[in-house]
Amino acid sequence: MNLQETLKHYFGYDSLRSGQQELIDGILAGRDVLGIMPTGAGKSLCYQLPALLMGAAGRGVTIVISPLISLMVDQVKALNQAGVHAAYINSTLTEGQIRKALEYAGQGRYTLMYVTPERLGTAQFLDFAGKASLAMVTVDEAHCISQWGQDFRPSYLEIADFIDKLPVRPVVSAFTATATDIVRRDIVQNLRLESPVTIVTGFDRPNLFFKVVNRKGGRETDNSVLNYVKRHEGESGIIYCATKKNVEKVHELLVAHGISAGRYHAGLSMEERKRSQEDFTYDRLSVMVATNAFGMGIDKSNVRYVLHYNMPQSLEYYYQEAGRAGRDGEEAECVLFFSKQDIMINKRLLEHKVSSANAGIDDDELRANDQRKLNQMIRYCETDQCLRQYILRYFGDESPCTCDKCSNCVVTEEETEQSYITDKRAVKKMAVMADLTDEGMELFELLRAGRLELARKQNVPPFIICSDKTLKDMCIKLPRNSEDMKNVYGMGVQKTESYGETFAEIIDEFCLAHTEYVESMKAEALDSDNPGDLGTQGVESEKQRRKEKTVRKKEFYIDPNMLDDVEIVDECIVSELANRINELNQKQGITGMKKLTAAFINGLLQQNGYIEELDMDDGSKTKRVTSKGAEIGIREEERKAKFGRRYYAITHSRESQKVIITLLKEYFFTGYGEGIVE
Repeated sequence: MNLQETLKHYFGYDSLRSGQQELIDGILAGRDVLGIMPTGAGKSLCYQLPALLMGAAGRGVTIVISPLISLMVDQVKALNQAGVHAAYINSTLTEGQIRKALEYAGQGRYTLMYVTPERLGTAQFLDFAGKASLAMVTVDEAHCISQWGQDFRPSYLEIADFIDKLPVRPVVSAFTATATDIVRRDIVQNLRLESPVTIVTGFDRPNLFFKVVNRKGGRETDNSVLNYVKRHEGESGIIYCATKKNVEKVHELLVAHGISAGRYHAGLSMEERKRSQEDFTYDRLSVMVATNAFGMGIDKSNVRYVLHYNMPQSLEYYYQEAGRAGRDGEEAECVLFFSKQDIMINKRLLEHKVSSANAGIDDDELRANDQRKLNQMIRYCETDQCLRQYILRYFGDESPCTCDKCSNCVVTEEETEQSYITDKRAVKKMAVMADLTDEGMELFELLRAGRLELARKQNVPPFIICSDKTLKDMCIKLPRNSEDMKNVYGMGVQKTESYGETFAEIIDEFCLAHTEYVESMKAEALDSDNPGDLGTQGVESEKQRRKEKTVRKKEFYIDPNMLDDVEIVDECIVSELANRINELNQKQGITGMKKLTAAFINGLLQQNGYIEELDMDDGSKTKRVTSKGAEIGIREEERKAKFGRRYYAITHSRESQKVIITLLKEYFFTGYGEGIVE
């Protein structure tokens, strides 16, 4: 396979992003490379893709040096899910497992081998590296090699010596997201890169909204953080604190208010930290409260916000930590709560910072540099200029900055959900963000639930199955078979084979119950420049595909008498009731039939006047409870989705659940539930 075919086959992408092509071409031409690219810009692909091509050409295995065990574990899992043979060597493995992994790598079974820098100097690894055919040595998080950076790691200084000991020097590639000019020079010098192809794609993260909020600290900041998390309930977020004491305090506050939050700091045992990180990664916790010890090992793509309870010590720290939001490219927020107390906290932390114990740089010089960084961080919190431009200029990015996504450029309301509706430009921006209708969001949640189930079966984090961006693309393209699933962003051949059918079934069932939504998506596809978005067979073949599908599968039906066995609970949403009814048929071994859907039940409720569908100001539709519905215990609660969209969450009491059962009995006693769907 050539580069384009490999990109599509394994990763499901149709094209490369800015800067990726130049770096990949440099590697394939045998050149050293240095890539400075913002988080989420696709750094990993720049070495994973050429590693596949070089491996296929018999040039050997690629060694990837990564600073944290959790980071390499997630990356190897993601590669394996994509059909790429990769492994890692670290302290979590037994000696027997390490020996076997190195044996397999030497036999060419792996395309990529991930290792920590400390592993390189061991006799066992040096023996392997001296005998194996190595195509490339990749240094991830390369800023760790510089004592001027925020994450200096002395073991990184030994990488160049390791490379020099190899019988044949492979291509050397280095990548990082945050590096000032002095750090870049250190990377090139300390890794001994030879005339590297250097690409700096810029530091801008267009999908991130930056905000600084001035608070007095203490209870006032606590209240603001709690309000924010409550407004973003169900979304994944990180809250960074400067001290372990503050982590404990904020964590206790959130848990006391019913929020599923974890904590992470150096004062906890290794087992506690590992458990917290896994719970967050696997979506068992929605919020993580942490010090900066919760660092580079975070590869979770669907973090929707990062809050800073305290000001960090430098813009490098801040941008790296804030950059853990929105790695999937979707909209996310970075909010820094600033108080004057933060200045004193950070000054004390710098005073107690451990001596560098290095060769070549004076401690006083490093302390002075740290103080300069802190002063620049303070100016960021106090400036009235564009926050995005301030960050970019700090990292030497002089590209034009037109910002409508920071709190200094856009008027935002205090202590309420961000609406951004302040002028025509802001109105247009909100419309772009909220590009899924209520029906689209319903499908997104169904797909997300399906992804979570797949992730549990595979024992991997949900984002490794696929990203939120991939699910969103499914909601727009509506792939209803494995062939069309190949056109979805991020669905390579292996993922399509493994999970395509599951997602396609969810989408097909949804489409049969939401014909208006399907038609609207068809219309949008026809109006766009790419009518093929609905699938490889095009819009016309959709009707034929539906016709063939209905011949195979019967509409839902249940013996009305079985409905007496449905469990009635104190409160539930309609989809939960539908699931309990579907389980009755499953227990009877009934197959070849579509499932009862929430949409079908809502249709019955609407026909009988218990709920109604109303047009919203933004052109979308929403369901509301009528006075008749309220009388039987149907409840509604107005909520705000991301970026200001309003909707109504409807729940059912015991009384209204019994009414639904009665309506279903009446429907199925007529016999209308049997037969073939058109």
